[in-house]
Amino acid sequence: MSMRFSYIKYDTDATICQEEFKTMFEKIESYANQHLAEGRAKSLLLTHLEEAYMWTGKALRDMQIERNIRPTHVPERG
Repeated sequence: MSMRFSYIKYDTDATICQEEFKTMFEKIESYANQHLAEGRAKSLLLTHLEEAYMWTGKALRDMQIERNIRPTHVPERG
């Protein structure tokens, strides 16, 4: 059975790692907002920053699957 579309609840290690990444992404966002003029370039930077943060979550999820952690059923996620 493929777990590609199954919800995976982060374990403690993944949660800590995700929080560290989030802190770093927030610092970059704050720096960009302080030092860059509004415009297309800044907008694209922030969009790609969001995208990179999203892919960080996917990478953490994939690491858990590789460790053979089974998905946790979360009723509200279907």
